[in-house]
Amino acid sequence: MWFRILSFVIAMALLSKAIVALTSPRRFYAARKEQYASGTLPSRLLVPPALVLALTLVAWYATIFHYQPWGWLVTGLLSLISCMALHHLLRWASHRQAMLKVVTNPKVRQFDCLLLAVGLAFLALALFVY
Repeated sequence: MWFRILSFVIAMALLSKAIVALTSPRRFYAARKEQYASGTLPSRLLVPPALVLALTLVAWYATIFHYQPWGWLVTGLLSLISCMALHHLLRWASHRQAMLKVVTNPKVRQFDCLLLAVGLAFLALALFVY
């Protein structure tokens, strides 16, 4: 049950981000561009890393105390995302410059399509494996 819920949460986060970015890219990426143009870290960007860290702790709890085959996939992905989130927070100056180039690149839609596919994969994992 733990991994099913975590997979649903990951799937919904990825799918909602991808769908919003694909359906209204100008508005979505204008807001992202404004955030990354800021020299200081906007406080609203502290919320996603905190949520990811909390989900990672839940995933490790589930891995240790409620082991499931394929649970490593969820725990590994969340652990990787948590490490990346902390790295981005600690290195905001260089991260914001790199991300500013990404959000202004016209090929960013390919990344959104990739997120959509990964979100669907986690939805299938939640529905059919766990």
